Amino acid sequence: MRLPENAFCPVCNRVFEENDDVVFCPECGTPHHRDCYKAVGHCVNRGLHASGYSYYSENKPIQEKKEEAESEDEISSIFDSFKSDDKIAADSFAFPNLLSMDSVYEKDEQKIDGESVADYASAIRTNAPRFINIFKEFEYKGRKISWNWSAFFFGSLYLFYRKMYKHAIAFMAAFVGVIYASCFAITKVAPLYVEAVKKFADLYAQNKLTNEDMMKLANVSDMSKANLVLYITLGVILILRVIQALYADRFYKSTLSEIIKNVNEQLKEGASFIQSPMFPSQNSELTQKQMKQYYLARRGGTNFFMPLLAASAIYFLTSIAYSTLFF
Repeated sequence: MRLPENAFCPVCNRVFEENDDVVFCPECGTPHHRDCYKAVGHCVNRGLHASGYSYYSENKPIQEKKEEAESEDEISSIFDSFKSDDKIAADSFAFPNLLSMDSVYEKDEQKIDGESVADYASAIRTNAPRFINIFKEFEYKGRKISWNWSAFFFGSLYLFYRKMYKHAIAFMAAFVGVIYASCFAITKVAPLYVEAVKKFADLYAQNKLTNEDMMKLANVSDMSKANLVLYITLGVILILRVIQALYADRFYKSTLSEIIKNVNEQLKEGASFIQSPMFPSQNSELTQKQMKQYYLARRGGTNFFMPLLAASAIYFLTSIAYSTLFF
């Protein structure tokens, strides 16, 4: 099957290249990278099959569109649409394929928390099929939780990455609080261990550490109490990670819902978007609908800077706790 110009994989959102291994959905014809299709396990447009959705009809090559127009004597109207498409492409470099991706969801009549699926796809931007499917299960199947491996491994840093700032700050504060509580508990239940560690660190810094000193640290009488505090601390941190993994997708849904509802309410009250070109030479015009998609993508999407800032803050705060305890 022939790929339209600038066609992209709906799973990874990368434009297909000449040597890519591409497979097509046998029902609607949507192209996927073979590895992406295997990872998802089905066509990402499976939910649209019942409505008779056809990828090829929605994404016909430009040449075929032109031929159809000529046969219907609509050359002028097609010419206008070409100019419009060129203008959209000139503005869409910041979010490649955003408009094409959202068009896949425009025919989806289901609602998520009262808002359109297309609006959620705009706000999600990356890995939209996964989140859309999970959000629909929350909405229509009564599902309360899901599992998010990224949230499990990266904790609050993942929440910052997906702009769930309120939840991210809460879990980061909880993590740092657990560390400080752990340090305080060790000073109370294992003071001999704390003193032994301080002496151990001093000797190590002076390069005077001996095997006898190491044995003394290992045989401190209250070391078992310190280890118990450590195990409890690790257990609490693990519980926090599990909670984040189970509820991250629900947190994300509520965050996006708040953004989308806020935008739609302002539009209902008469607000409108004003296009601000990134460069002086950029004079293309977008429709209100297209500018809404870009605005949602900016409000939603991801943030690479905040996780780095949060990681630095966590390192700084935990370093203070440990330095106060042992130095």
